[in-house]
Amino acid sequence: MKTAVAYYSLGGTTRSYARAEAKARNADLIELTPKTPYNRFTAFVRGCLEAVKQKAVALDGMPLFVGYDRVVLMAPVWAGYPAPPFNSAVELLPPGTEVEVILVSGSGNSEKSRAKVRLQIKKRGCTLTAQRDIRASR
Repeated sequence: MKTAVAYYSLGGTTRSYARAEAKARNADLIELTPKTPYNRFTAFVRGCLEAVKQKAVALDGMPLFVGYDRVVLMAPVWAGYPAPPFNSAVELLPPGTEVEVILVSGSGNSEKSRAKVRLQIKKRGCTLTAQRDIRASR
């Protein structure tokens, strides 16, 4: 089964978890890079609102998930929801893909958004195989 670990990271925490995940699974690692980058200020002012609304943002070098049986999507949690590049990646998933979601936050809890994330992936015609949270130490 060919697997990709696709991730967005603002400060590097999610990146380090994604690298470890890809290595453990012998998977390809794909970084999700927004065309308009976030910084700590814009992540708070603009990014949190976009995350809550489950908005997608334009990505630099649009990743193609064709040829992957499984995609592990990883992102930080902003205002209880995955960061906007996560939503962009979901929109690019081919129907029939097995998807695992791993969200990284200081609280280790994305309970607020779990049902919406499940629905978002189901609407793409994909199967959510697992959904878990990582509590990142600060």
